[in-house]
Amino acid sequence: MGMRRIVLVALGGMIACSSSSGGGGGTSSANSPQASIGPITVAAGQEITECIVIPLGNTEDFVIQGVDVSLAPGSHHLIMYQTGDPPQTTPFSCTPFSNIAFGTGDTPIVFAAKEQESFTFPPNTGLEVPANTNVRLEAHYINATSKTIEGHGQVTVHGVPKSQAGTYQPVGFAFWGTINIDIPANSTASTGPLFQAGTAGRHLMSISTHQHRLGSGIQVWESSASGQKGKQIANDTDWANPSWTMLQPDFAFDGTNGLTFDCSWDNTTTQEVKFGESALDEMCFIGGYEYPFTGLDFCVDGHCKDR
Repeated sequence: MGMRRIVLVALGGMIACSSSSGGGGGTSSANSPQASIGPITVAAGQEITECIVIPLGNTEDFVIQGVDVSLAPGSHHLIMYQTGDPPQTTPFSCTPFSNIAFGTGDTPIVFAAKEQESFTFPPNTGLEVPANTNVRLEAHYINATSKTIEGHGQVTVHGVPKSQAGTYQPVGFAFWGTINIDIPANSTASTGPLFQAGTAGRHLMSISTHQHRLGSGIQVWESSASGQKGKQIANDTDWANPSWTMLQPDFAFDGTNGLTFDCSWDNTTTQEVKFGESALDEMCFIGGYEYPFTGLDFCVDGHCKDR
C-alpha cells in the first residue's frame, strides 16, 4: 500500500454534518495575529467537523514564537493550517486532514485538543508564515449533553515580523501514530511498544498525545533504537487533557534513534472499537514541533510521507 493510500485510510473519512450557524474572523495586533471560528451550533448528541478559511492578519512575513488556544466545551480538537485557499468565512462541513492526505495541501500550524493551551518556543526558534497568510481552522465538535451547545475556538499567535527576528531555526510539525487499533467489547487493550525513527538532523522540541474517549493512556520514551526505552517524555492518562511538554533539552535525531510509544484503552462499551476519525472510534497519535523545518513530518505505522 503506497504512502498516499496509507494516509487516506488513516485520516480520511467524512463525518456526517448537519446545518449550523456562525463564522469566524481574524484580528491583527502588531505582534499577536488572531483567528477564531464560531459560534457553531451543535445539537444534543451531534458530532460535526466544520472549517473556515480566513486571513490571519499578518501584513509582513512573520515568525511565530508562542501560541495561545481557547476552546469552548464540546470541542474535540481544533487545527489551524496555513493554506493557499481563498477566504471562506461561512463555516462548511469538511474532511479532517484531507488536503494533507493528498500531499498537496495545507501545513498545520497548531493542533489543540484541550480547552486551554499556551506555549512558547525556545529562544532562537520560530514558525514562519508569509505575509498575508490565509489560515484554515478545522473544528471537530461532539456534544455529549442533552442540550444544544455553541462551539467556539480561538488561536492567538505571538511573535515578530521576520525582519526583526534575527537568527533562528525554522520550526515545523511532526505527527506519528498507528491505525492498527482493535479493542474488543468490554475489554482492555494496548498497542504494545511501537518505535518510529526520526529524520536525521532534526530536533524534537515538544511532545503531545492524542486519543479518544476510551483512551486510558499514552506513554512516550526517547529511544536510541527499536526495542530500547530511554527517558520518558510523556505519560498521559487523561485523554481529554493531553500534555504539551516542551523538552529540555530537545531530542536530536540521527537517523536511527527515535521515539517509542504505547497506547492503551479501556473499552467499557458493548461494541468492538477500531481506528477512526469519529470521537466514538479510537486513535493513537503523538505529535510535536521539530526544527529545522523542511516539510510536514507525518508517519503512520512506519510509513512516512515525503521521507
